[in-house]
Amino acid sequence: MKKTILTLLLAAGLTITTTVHAQVLKFGVKGGINYSHVKFSNGELTHKDRSGFFAGPTLKIALPTLPIGFDISALYDEREFEAGEAVSKDEWADNNLNNLSPMKVKLKQMTIPVNLRFTFGNSKTLALYLYGGPQFGFNINDKDPLKDQVRTWTYEDSDFSVNVGAGILLVNTIQVSFNYNIDCGKSGEMTVNDAYEIAKKHESKANAWQLGAAIYF
Repeated sequence: MKKTILTLLLAAGLTITTTVHAQVLKFGVKGGINYSHVKFSNGELTHKDRSGFFAGPTLKIALPTLPIGFDISALYDEREFEAGEAVSKDEWADNNLNNLSPMKVKLKQMTIPVNLRFTFGNSKTLALYLYGGPQFGFNINDKDPLKDQVRTWTYEDSDFSVNVGAGILLVNTIQVSFNYNIDCGKSGEMTVNDAYEIAKKHESKANAWQLGAAIYF
């Protein structure tokens, strides 16, 4: 009888532990699209923003009985844009550079966003959440800079940014989110030599609008 009771208690304990663990920790995969919103340190460069993508594993941590939690991800993040002229039309004409096309820049990073979440509603059915937090990025582009006749693009080894966004969680399993990623440092630097071979440096911030989806297991 004692063995039976002990067995039942152990089984109940394991069930409770598993249930709490399932409610507190949720592993999943996340992916989505970026739309770059690049900013340069001055207004001389023209640029055209383009779309990219991100994907990777994610972990959602919920605090029992509280509408607060965290999510942590490890994402491959790719952003793309074009950067144009930074010298006058006369200078370009003097160097026969009128037909020089914009430089295409592709930023490839491994990013680790760590977001604090505030949930409104029942996460077991339908819930709205707001989130924000820091993101740490590490460059995985080739170390060699991009170059053409007058321009050189140099990548930064690492980058720090902040996320601010909102999302919807369905049955505690499917998540759709939208956020703005704000670059707090610089993602790279473009050096442009004008007609007199005077180098002009232009630091960039690779901000991005991001639409993502995740599924938790």
